[in-house]
Amino acid sequence: MINTNEWGIQLALFKATVEQSNMLTGTTKQNTKMIFNQWQKLGFKILKVMENNSNLDELEEVTGVIENAINKLRIINN
Repeated sequence: MINTNEWGIQLALFKATVEQSNMLTGTTKQNTKMIFNQWQKLGFKILKVMENNSNLDELEEVTGVIENAINKLRIINN
């Protein structure tokens, strides 16, 4: 049986990771860039499938917490 809280956390982490990858677009070179671009495209595809099978309100709430933490890290490191 799938624990829905854990699944929601995993989905939110994945969403944050895929969205964060946009911050890195254009920063890699050659073969690394090709692999990164493939990973990013696949990430958005699976995210779309996962979002279609999830409670979007819960997903946005958990993702918001993750994004706020990431923003705090950016402020600390600047």
